[in-house]
Amino acid sequence: MKKRRNRVGQETIVVRDPRATARKREQKASRFWVAMRVSLFSLGSLGVLGCAAGAGYVASLLKGLPKVNAATFVNNSAASVVYDCHGKVIGRFTGDGDRQPITSISQVSPYLVNAFVAAEDKTFFTNIGINPLSMARALVQDLAGHSIESGASTITQQTVKLAVFPEQQRTMRRKIQEIALAIQVNHVLTKDEILTDYMNWVYMGRMGTDTVYGVRRASEILFGKNPKDLNLPEAAFLAALPNNPSYFSPYEFPQHTLQRQHYILDQMLADKLISRAAYDQAYHYDVLKHIHPAPESGLPAHPYLMLDEIKPRVIQALVQAGVYENAVQAESALPVAGLKIYTTIDLTKQNQVEQVLSNDALFAGTDKTYRLASGKTATDLYEAGFTLIDNQTGGILAVGGGRDYLKDAIDHADIARQPGSSIKPLLDYGPAIDRGLITAGTVLYDAPTLFPGSGGEPAYEPHDDEPDFAGLLSARQALYESRNVPAIDILAELTPQVGFSYLSKMGLGTNAKTLDGEPTIVADDENHLAAAIGGLDNGATVEQMTSAYTTLANQGVWHESYMISQIEDNTGRILYQADPQTHQVFSPATAYIVTDMLHDVLYHSGGTATMIGAHFPGQYISGKTGTTDALGDGWFIGYTQQYTAGIWMGYNNHELISPGAEYNLKFTLWNDIMTPILAAAPAKKPWPKPTNVVSKAVSSTSGLLPTPLSTAHGEITTEPFVQGTEPTQYDDVDVEVKYVVIHGKKYLATSHTPLSEVRTGVFMKLPESRILDWEHKIPGGVTDDTPYLAPTEPDPRGGIVLDAGSVPAITSPSQMAAPTGLTGTFDGTDVTLSWKPVTGANQYDVYRASNPNGPYTQIGTNDVPWYVDTAVPSSGQTTLYYKVFAESSIALSQASQTIAVQVEKSGGSNDGANNTANGITGAPADTLNSTTPEANKSNGEGDNSDNSGSVNGTTRQPKATQHWLPGLGGQ
Repeated sequence: MKKRRNRVGQETIVVRDPRATARKREQKASRFWVAMRVSLFSLGSLGVLGCAAGAGYVASLLKGLPKVNAATFVNNSAASVVYDCHGKVIGRFTGDGDRQPITSISQVSPYLVNAFVAAEDKTFFTNIGINPLSMARALVQDLAGHSIESGASTITQQTVKLAVFPEQQRTMRRKIQEIALAIQVNHVLTKDEILTDYMNWVYMGRMGTDTVYGVRRASEILFGKNPKDLNLPEAAFLAALPNNPSYFSPYEFPQHTLQRQHYILDQMLADKLISRAAYDQAYHYDVLKHIHPAPESGLPAHPYLMLDEIKPRVIQALVQAGVYENAVQAESALPVAGLKIYTTIDLTKQNQVEQVLSNDALFAGTDKTYRLASGKTATDLYEAGFTLIDNQTGGILAVGGGRDYLKDAIDHADIARQPGSSIKPLLDYGPAIDRGLITAGTVLYDAPTLFPGSGGEPAYEPHDDEPDFAGLLSARQALYESRNVPAIDILAELTPQVGFSYLSKMGLGTNAKTLDGEPTIVADDENHLAAAIGGLDNGATVEQMTSAYTTLANQGVWHESYMISQIEDNTGRILYQADPQTHQVFSPATAYIVTDMLHDVLYHSGGTATMIGAHFPGQYISGKTGTTDALGDGWFIGYTQQYTAGIWMGYNNHELISPGAEYNLKFTLWNDIMTPILAAAPAKKPWPKPTNVVSKAVSSTSGLLPTPLSTAHGEITTEPFVQGTEPTQYDDVDVEVKYVVIHGKKYLATSHTPLSEVRTGVFMKLPESRILDWEHKIPGGVTDDTPYLAPTEPDPRGGIVLDAGSVPAITSPSQMAAPTGLTGTFDGTDVTLSWKPVTGANQYDVYRASNPNGPYTQIGTNDVPWYVDTAVPSSGQTTLYYKVFAESSIALSQASQTIAVQVEKSGGSNDGANNTANGITGAPADTLNSTTPEANKSNGEGDNSDNSGSVNGTTRQPKATQHWLPGLGGQ
């Protein structure tokens, strides 16, 4: 081979003579071990072998040294294979299809040769395959850092790494073998042959849908030309990529690539490989303008999963396990190392997710147009991200990154978006119940609220999504209606620091990041009360939120989510084994109570996800929606005992989601994905109820024990409590007041009020001392309760106030016995139930199930001890199960004994029909939270009332109903 180099910027010309090459190999092979001994001696003197003194140690490291020849560098790599949790092949990481080899460096531009030498190995044409001085310098750095790091590798060494050691392990043995082989290769091959092999093997990064190896394919993609035709700026630009193909990606980070190109041009000028004129011209050449679009073909199966989920996780795992020094080496090895990658993915479920998200018919009419800064318009797809996790292990079973990878390659399961109200159970309600600050029955005050600004920050006045403020409502109702102000009140009392301490145990700490290293939760989030309703600086990913919700489904235990379970090399040796973290975040009782509350989000008529509940009637599914300001993001995360599934929907450019069908599309997608999954594993088994959870009948307006007045403005509901937190005091919100009306305004009656003008009515009285964050409520703020509040001003005619608000004198709670003697008969069409009357009961609630373990749904009420079920299902059900509860104005009994009634019929109404028997109308079946008997009672506004609480015939609809009784199905 002859070399002719013009040091003033002329092209380097290399000519390969095969016969001369063969003679040179024969001559140099005999001199190899002489050079080897000299080199190792030199390396020893420089400390490369460190404290491992003696040739014996070196010899031991060289045992099993692979043999190399020209054929070694012919590509014989094996693709890495990815398997699902059942051993099915998901896909392969291959590179051969994108590798188009050259046979000589005469097939590339001389500029490219000089650019690689200037950038990667200045002494390439003169060194012996290694650079001892660079190695000694790197050794000092390595010893200081107590690790073996790169930085001293020549082009020859890099070629050996790529072709002989694709796994590139970080061991002293591998390093010494690499050095030895580099010296040997330098004697076996000519310099232009080494450089040719390097240019064929070098990893150039991911370009569009292609994973690219070698300069030829990279040149064709980037510039649409043969590498021999590259000009100087293009050659320097191409040579910039191998140093860090991800960071210097010309499509993702073109400015990074340009900076590296400028550095290479600087080095070429300094080494006198180009002239100043050529340098100036290349430096100012607009190379980015000449880059071709990335290819949009050659996608692997499951592109979002393979390229955006599995690949970065595998790279991270291999670097974490110390198999590779850095992510660049790990990524470059995937197509050649023959790894076996085992994942938690269930391919059947994965296919279901992808099938739903790629159904364009579901997204018809949802894409939007927006204007770019240039004035041009672009299309913004209505996108979705989805994650399905196994609650018991944390294993990710399926991921949906988006609708169409070719149209939008962003992995929407791994981008940070504000979670809206979906954060409330994790940051607000869960921690507050766990700390004993609130219970499910605690009454919160949804009213105008103002937090004064401080430190230059403006005042904060939160609002609900609804146009009104609800007034007094239970924590349960505030959660299933997704009221914002109560959530902020909770976090204000709890403090963001406490709330975020819980989040950090569920993978949402301030160091949380996306797979590509972008921050999600940050420390600044703890400084803002708006975090209570999802107002985070960056937000969280679908996977992070879904993983956090598994805590509630798993008795308060969080299992770190993971996807890569094990990685083996091509010999079966385990390189990586998953070891996910586990934290006890909430007590089992807290997790049960929050789950009980979140069930109403789906199955209560006032919940925000009734489309899910209606699609899966009678199942034990809980969950929470989330929406950001003006419908910028839409979330739903739902869970059963076995699975947690989260979905986000929105636009990349933050276009607003249209209300109605477009907003509700997240429910449709969740239903469609989960239908076959829950058909195979229906959520029919009740949630396990901890022994320290007790149920108590309470007033919905006060959260305290009910009195005869408690149904005037609300109802009696049954709530679960952690034992010891149940109320012991009586309702102090619904009170009797003596008042007078003067010129249309109500005043408290006094001793000077004429007796003929004194009236008595049942009003509401705000329990100021028990309202969370009362100090920030705006005085006189109007809520839905305002018309029902007791007057506070006395009769202007003076005198002593007669009664500003009193409650009935109750010394002990009423004991309501459970109904006994329950029997049922089927006459071919209807089921007739009867039972013994219960002393003190004024109403009976009837529940039915198709399974003895539930879930039980309320089908009707009656004020006499019998009931006719006229809506027996016609779906082939042969046995129905019934329970009855007795109820008074201040108490609710336990359930009666369950009875089984054999039924067999053809035709008839379905389970969703209303039951009408002898004039008694029942509530719709298959609705776990149907209206309670008290929901239909009248309550007064205060004017012209009698002792019953009715006021001029006006009624107020109750604000809360709750009839999914905790543990009902399992007792």
